[in-house]
Amino acid sequence: MHKLAQIFDEATSIQDYTDKYLARLIELLQGLDRAVIEQIIEAVDGAFATGNTLYLMANGGSAAAASHLVNDLVAGGYVEGQAPMRAFCLSDNTETVTALANDAGYDNIFVNQLKVHLRPGDVVLAMSVSGNSENVIRAIDYANENGAVTIAYCGFEGGRLSKNSQIALHALTTKDEYGPVEDIFAIMVHLLGTYLSMRRGKKLHH
Repeated sequence: MHKLAQIFDEATSIQDYTDKYLARLIELLQGLDRAVIEQIIEAVDGAFATGNTLYLMANGGSAAAASHLVNDLVAGGYVEGQAPMRAFCLSDNTETVTALANDAGYDNIFVNQLKVHLRPGDVVLAMSVSGNSENVIRAIDYANENGAVTIAYCGFEGGRLSKNSQIALHALTTKDEYGPVEDIFAIMVHLLGTYLSMRRGKKLHH
């Protein structure tokens, strides 16, 4: 079964499709493991407290969510006198990514960056709808072998990424639900970012 196709086929109007899509998203959000979310937030905050760094990586639309979290933590969450939230998205540097893709192959665009930057105690967070993107799996495996905390956000059946990561947040979906899974990634960005910012005393209103 492909849930998004089913929703589309059963919808009688644009409004009905909208209602069904949102209902499915709510269902998936309600199914997320709250204990895992707490683990993720504490792991990321713990790294910041010790001066370590959060590295994010993803492909395609998921990379936009990863990049967005850097914005929310570094620009939006900075509080004078509080432990800074050092975060970098490994897909943001176009020159580095394309050079590595050309010279070492696309499967190595993230792991080769970690070989330069990663330090023990850092956190590496990968977002992959399928959980089977080879470039993020290679980087997660390297991070596991070199003293990092590894976190995965996954959809579909979780894939290799959910199994290889120390902490995995998995939304079990059918294989056409790219949109709902990436919606969850975006919501997790805001959940993590707003909580850690306000924990530091940041006021989010202007």
